[in-house]
Amino acid sequence: MIRYSEIRQGDIRQVVRRYEQYLNSGEYIRNDILEAFRASGYVGYKAEDGGRIVGIVSGRRGIAFTYPHPELGEELSGYAGCRGVYTVDCLLVLPEYRHTGIARNLIYCIRRWLKGIKTELVLAEIWMYPDASVPAAAAFAHLGRTVFHRALPEFYKENETYGIECPICGKHCCCGALIEMYLL
Repeated sequence: MIRYSEIRQGDIRQVVRRYEQYLNSGEYIRNDILEAFRASGYVGYKAEDGGRIVGIVSGRRGIAFTYPHPELGEELSGYAGCRGVYTVDCLLVLPEYRHTGIARNLIYCIRRWLKGIKTELVLAEIWMYPDASVPAAAAFAHLGRTVFHRALPEFYKENETYGIECPICGKHCCCGALIEMYLL
């Protein structure tokens, strides 16, 4: 039976391991995850099956990307104005648990939390594979009404500059991202 609960200090090592195996790896990523976890305003939920973390969603206050994209950040800041923004910076489900509703349920968990603190806008950087498929898009659609949408091919082309490695492409990433902002 899948159980959902908040990510705690004792989970962080397993969270980092999952992130590095299925999303991105490298010292920059590890440090960013740990820094986000310690920061005020961090939120994270896990899906567990028998004590094993099989899915994760997390977020942080403000506009954040895997690595800096200053022009896009400025554009989104201008769009948001004085409204508070949270970034959902991670959504992953282990391959053998995909297509079971776990991603959607994790999105519901974080959405409920964000509504509880009266967040108005939520940003998501959604991984787009080299073949332009976006597997997580359906789950993210449950965050709210899309008010900003932009598909950016090769969004991660500077991964190597930050010592980040893609689980699909390696150091020379050609994956893109779907950047969406949602109104809760």
